[in-house]
Formats: sequence, C-alpha cells, structure tokens
Amino acid sequence: MHTPSVLAAAASGGSFLGVDWGAFVVVFLVSFAAAVVIVASYALGLRLLAVGSDDDAGADGALTSGRQGARPAGATVGAYACFALGGAAVLYGLYLIIPQFH
Repeated sequence: MHTPSVLAAAASGGSFLGVDWGAFVVVFLVSFAAAVVIVASYALGLRLLAVGSDDDAGADGALTSGRQGARPAGATVGAYACFALGGAAVLYGLYLIIPQFH
C-alpha cells in the first residue's frame, strides 16, 4: 500500500516511480518525428536518383528502357539536398550527444 507522502509527491510533481512521464512523452515524440524525417529524406533522395534509370517505371507502370542518363538536373539536386538534410541531422545529433563539442 502506498503511503500518503508518495502519492502526494507523485500528484504534485507529475512523476511516478521517479520518472517525469510528460518529459518522457515529449522526448519520445520528438525522437520519433526526427527518425521519420531522416528516413523519409533518405528514401526520397534514393527515389530522386532513380528517376530516368533503365528500371524506372513510367506513369502507366511500364518500365521505361533506353533512358539511361536522362535524369533531370532538378532530381539530382533534390536528391543531394535530401542526403544533405539527413547527414546534417545525424551530425547535429552527434553534436548534442558528445559533450566535447560544446
């Protein structure tokens, strides 16, 4: 059975078992959103690099052959921008984790 002081401390501080669950949820949501953005950025970069390749499917679903090297410049720039965004996010995460960088 819980003592009144433990229940009062849990009710006043918003913590249970010594964990601030509100902060835990915020950290979880931010980490999840960052992971989704990084993975989506990398996937979009790969897709943009695949535009115009021999095995790229057209609008009708048929494979377009003989178009190798026909990738638009915008797709290439967009792909490298997506890779740079993911790389910058990873480097920023390392900056936050490693105390010698501060």
